[in-house]
Amino acid sequence: MTNIETERLILRPQAIADFDVWFSMYADPQIFQVTNSPGFTPEEGWNRILRNIGHWSTFGFGIFSIFQKSDDAFLGETGLANFHRGIDEEFDNCAEASWVISRTAQGRGIAKEAAEAAHHWYVDSFSPPKTVCLIVKHHPASIRVAEYLGYRIYDECLYKGAECFKLERLCEK
Repeated sequence: MTNIETERLILRPQAIADFDVWFSMYADPQIFQVTNSPGFTPEEGWNRILRNIGHWSTFGFGIFSIFQKSDDAFLGETGLANFHRGIDEEFDNCAEASWVISRTAQGRGIAKEAAEAAHHWYVDSFSPPKTVCLIVKHHPASIRVAEYLGYRIYDECLYKGAECFKLERLCEK
């Protein structure tokens, strides 16, 4: 599996050893306040991280844990995955970009730096024609990250009760 290094970050495929720091991020109620979700129970979190780990072994790509180089602090997660949300066939047949940054790491450009590195690796490795992402309409910080990465809104949908934008990014090598 692949590790990616940027100037400030180390991205590596998620591992079960990440669970405690990963779940702490997702236990923060402010992380979920934009999604109309109450967050994960420990069981749901465990199942989610197992899904992310299994995605790597099944497809050869997936969600990375993000660590700060200087002190190995966990900062969040990013990557691309086949989530198969049931939104529509075109959306579900593309790799979907994802990023979640811990509150303590927000506002420092971590999402942009990490997601950009993950995208470059994914496009170089798999040469997809496009990637997609799903963002809750009232999450301007995530929309700014998506636009920075080259995503453009092309449609809207309702996902688990939340009004969302569907975005796409055409990929060029």
